Amino acid sequence: MLNMIWPLTTATLLLGAITPFSLGEVFTSMANIDMLLQMGEDVSRIIDNYVEEDERRLEQLKKLSAEYKSHKVQVHGQESTDSVIVNPVESFAIVKQLADNWRYVEQLMKTNSAEKLIQNFTHHTHNSVVRPPSEEDVIGMAVGLMRIQDVYKLDTHDMAEGKIRGVLDGRKLTAYDCLEIARVAYNKQDFYHTLLWATEAWDRVQKEDEPTIDEATVLEYIAFAMFKQGNIEWAIHYTTLIKQVDPNHPRASGNLKYYQDLLDPEGKPRKIDPKKLPPPTNRRPDDLSIPERDVYEGLCRSEYPIPDKDRAKLYCYYKRNRPYLKLAPIKVEVMHWKPKIVYFRGVISDEEIAVIKQLASPLFIKNQPKLFKNLNSIHFQLKRATVHNADTGQLETASYRISKSAWLKDTEHEVVKRISDRIDMMTDLTMETAELLQIANYGIGGHYDPHFDMSTRGESDPYEEGTGNRIATVLFYTNDPYSFESLNAGNRIATVLFYISQPEAGGGTVFTSHKITVEPSKYDAAFWFNVLQGGEPDMSTRHAACPVLAGTKWVANKWIHERGQEFRRPFFSPGCVTSARGCCLFDELNNF
Repeated sequence: MLNMIWPLTTATLLLGAITPFSLGEVFTSMANIDMLLQMGEDVSRIIDNYVEEDERRLEQLKKLSAEYKSHKVQVHGQESTDSVIVNPVESFAIVKQLADNWRYVEQLMKTNSAEKLIQNFTHHTHNSVVRPPSEEDVIGMAVGLMRIQDVYKLDTHDMAEGKIRGVLDGRKLTAYDCLEIARVAYNKQDFYHTLLWATEAWDRVQKEDEPTIDEATVLEYIAFAMFKQGNIEWAIHYTTLIKQVDPNHPRASGNLKYYQDLLDPEGKPRKIDPKKLPPPTNRRPDDLSIPERDVYEGLCRSEYPIPDKDRAKLYCYYKRNRPYLKLAPIKVEVMHWKPKIVYFRGVISDEEIAVIKQLASPLFIKNQPKLFKNLNSIHFQLKRATVHNADTGQLETASYRISKSAWLKDTEHEVVKRISDRIDMMTDLTMETAELLQIANYGIGGHYDPHFDMSTRGESDPYEEGTGNRIATVLFYTNDPYSFESLNAGNRIATVLFYISQPEAGGGTVFTSHKITVEPSKYDAAFWFNVLQGGEPDMSTRHAACPVLAGTKWVANKWIHERGQEFRRPFFSPGCVTSARGCCLFDELNNF
């Protein structure tokens, strides 16, 4: 096992020793994994220098250098990094491989020559934003795999084979890889997934020419998970197997007696024949934090098609209510009526998307100082997305929102300002009190559980900025605590959501109360109001972001607040809410 992962982890350790800056939490963003793979050239150069200083390891490290140089091509079969990490199983395997055996490799590499090279190279890498993955990353990615397994009902064996519902074929997981996922589940008291992945590890270790994990270790996880899931006889069977493969196992005899006593309190051991046992039960536990879990997951699997009677009411039209739009009308598609959701089609270009991604990427900013010399990078580097804690009033990370995000000001680049102006055209709402443009990139199994964009508690100023609620949201797939600074804009009344990448599978936006699925569509923007025209929260806008099953997901969103909309969307105003003639969008959206 050590030999299998030695080449990559050795190089990773060297980079970790000389890299003071960190992307942090690789698992929360696919962009982080992409940049992690791009560090190969630096690692190769470090290794080549190290080989010159240490002839005793010359042949081994030369082989390592060559392997690391070609690693990205071997993994993806192409040089482009835009679409490389699309298989979540392969992503997990790569990060886990880079993180394994850290202490062992560190001990091997702590030689005088290596330390000297590290010291000499440090000043060349002081601006690096790439760091090797940590144990937290491996755990986060394992949890992500289990999440997409649940949401999309994926077979454990197919996942271990690198197959994702026929979408992709990636690298296969070893028995050790599978047991690592089982171990993560076990540590979280999740015995449902522990049993799934430990059983897969057992099937694989028996077929491996060179076992990657000790058989008794795998069997012990299976036996305990069987016990916790109520399968006492199966727990006895697997514990008996432990004694067969390791007669001196320190816990097997005690565990076996404990299980047998549960089965027969009188202490009469019963011989278990697995061929005569019923299949073990393995019930997935309920998630009390998501009362509508089944509906949410079913929507992500597209199990709720639009009824024919509702589909007949949907249509498309051109929005032409501004002078500029007479020449370049905006294509609008009505996706649903209650809540009212529309798609603005083709409202962002590849060139604009590239700029947005670059502004949000710390690697690009640090490597392009002349082009972006006026940027304050603290606002743009992708950071772990946060949520507002209603009890403490603080922004904090949460397991139900896994992504990294950045906030972009209109003043940072002409493209950002252009997009804000375009949203004004699209929605007829002022951007003066809107939040900054938020860019989000989702990691392995990245998702956002059902939530509201606006405050639902009825405060006149829920964001305590004097600007009211968010009345609308524009969401472009791309987050951070800077969005509420100096807003003075009240609640969020609307949302605009731009999809700036096209996941190969998954990653949709679903509205749970009315069973609506909005599939991601690159270049398009979804739009809905969060607040009714009478000022009350629209409870039908509770929505969620589905996990990305395959590919990568970038979005950009704009939350629009109520202050400044008094003449554009006045409360209780019937019909068209602007003075412009032929106001198609608001005739349709706001005629409550």
